[in-house]
Amino acid sequence: MTEVRESDAAVEAIYTAVGSLCWHEAQQSLQEQLQRPQESPRFELLQAWMELRQGRVVAPELTQLAERLELDASLDPRQRAELLMFLALGRKTLGLTVQALKNEGEAMALFERAGARVGECMAAQQMLAHLIAIGDLDELDRLLPKLELRLLGRFDWVDIYLGGCRASVAYGRAEAGDEGSRRLCIELYRSLYDRTKVAHLREFRRMIGTNLAINSALAGDFEAAQQQLDELELQDALVTRKPNFLMQAWRAYTRGQLGLRDGHLDSAAAELEQALQLELGSARSANLQSKVLEAQAECAFRQGRVADGRRAVQQRQEVQDEVLRQLRAKHNAGMEALLREAQLATELRTRNAELHQAYEEMEQRVRERSSELAEAQQALHRHAQREVVSKLLIGVAHQLNTPMGTANLTISALRDQVQALQVKLQAPMRKQDLSAALSQVSDSAALVEANLVRSRSLLGRFSELSLHEQLHQKRRMQLAPWIREQVQVLQSEWQAAGAQPLLQLEEGIEWLGAVDALGQVLQHLLKNALRFGRAAGSPPEITLLLGRRAAEPGLCIEVIDRGPGMSEARRAHAFEPFAEQLLTEGGLGLVLVRNLVEELMRGQVELLPNQPQGLRVRITLPDSGAPGFEPKSSS
Repeated sequence: MTEVRESDAAVEAIYTAVGSLCWHEAQQSLQEQLQRPQESPRFELLQAWMELRQGRVVAPELTQLAERLELDASLDPRQRAELLMFLALGRKTLGLTVQALKNEGEAMALFERAGARVGECMAAQQMLAHLIAIGDLDELDRLLPKLELRLLGRFDWVDIYLGGCRASVAYGRAEAGDEGSRRLCIELYRSLYDRTKVAHLREFRRMIGTNLAINSALAGDFEAAQQQLDELELQDALVTRKPNFLMQAWRAYTRGQLGLRDGHLDSAAAELEQALQLELGSARSANLQSKVLEAQAECAFRQGRVADGRRAVQQRQEVQDEVLRQLRAKHNAGMEALLREAQLATELRTRNAELHQAYEEMEQRVRERSSELAEAQQALHRHAQREVVSKLLIGVAHQLNTPMGTANLTISALRDQVQALQVKLQAPMRKQDLSAALSQVSDSAALVEANLVRSRSLLGRFSELSLHEQLHQKRRMQLAPWIREQVQVLQSEWQAAGAQPLLQLEEGIEWLGAVDALGQVLQHLLKNALRFGRAAGSPPEITLLLGRRAAEPGLCIEVIDRGPGMSEARRAHAFEPFAEQLLTEGGLGLVLVRNLVEELMRGQVELLPNQPQGLRVRITLPDSGAPGFEPKSSS
């Protein structure tokens, strides 16, 4: 047990050294453990893991050993996690990216279960490095907050690495053309540079300082880049180990950029050539190689070496083509590995075929049942349509019966009043009695007239529900000025109510559609807001909005009031005929609005609560200015 704990402690020491980029210390600790025969397999694989981390090739025998050990159920969680860390790097080189990331995630979970905090951090670091290598910035951006919440504050090298990943995301977005990300990248690297002054983080400091110089030059701040390079040279003089080849290559590239800026073309050419040679001795960086060749082409053209410039441009294209070729090769290798696994799964394929057949049979039954359900749904739809028409006709009869019945009774009473007046006129009458009788007749006539007007209004609404032909006519219109005209039409109503709507209209929106129908909808909604959109004791407060939707294509028009609003239950039934006495007498206003918007204009109308109170009527229309829009035929 003591030996196991000592072995685990040794692995954690190696992980800590690797995480801090102290490779020399990690190698020394590893060599000490390799002298202990009982621990040899474990640390041989750990040595192979370190080789892969540094971009070197390992013996195939070690990979085969790891694959055999992966099947060993007796491994404890910690050692299985170490094994998965090695296998993930090997699978990454084969192009099995998804499997590699899965192995790293499993290793992280196993380290956590074993209480190996250093191992958990190392697994997270390897996963992040993997995402950076394949350029998956979106997944990196999604994963970083979760890992920061889980790991920040454990070890200083972990904090620095997580911050470096943030800077890498910003660098990637800056390379894609986002200048704001370039500034963020420089700020992040500058902060990390200030936090790495301690001795055991000196390799981080030199790496971060190099990145800071590169990004300063790419941002055009050549003075800051030169100052950073000078400071890095002073730091290098204080240590015996030189920066790695890749870091030296990036610095030489940055000095070449400074030479191009200052017009020192000969020194710039020399620095760029050195950067290219150093890059050849590194683990290879296609990004750096492409940038160096681009700068060499610029330098050659400025020196008049046209042939050399063209050669550099061609070489840069070859580098980019090689990157694509390697990606395809890794993809093909990954596919071959999957095929090898598939060849060992004959029984599984047979079972899959049986399952597939069972699935087809079930799918056939589902299709048959779906057809039956579709027929039933159509029958229900027809029944529902008949119910709606029936309800509408009943409502029409009911709504017309009230004013017509009232008018009929009033006419009967008026006839009796006239007959009584004729009898009284046969005898002498006082002027006061005559005036009273005529007043009664006048009141009855006014009541008849009011009910006839109400009946005429209801009949008008019924005809509007049919969406008559003129509303189908489409024309192109600038919506903002047109909406102002619609508001002006109701100016007398605004003045009578002591109110004026607040207009928030996005300019420049051109719409092709049934403009007359939209005008009728707006008139309904504005009149309704005037009628119901006021708090007790105050004039109506009405807002009219127009704009394009942010989340998806479409235009949005909203009429908002601050009245008592509608409850959720009332909103759920508000579009049913005669469900609410809204917009016009008779309860058909919202039915008309819905028919015009949804049936004619292919839009949508919603009733939403306004905060803190009131009603928000939102109309969403297809944007005729969007690509591929085709207006609905009026036929």
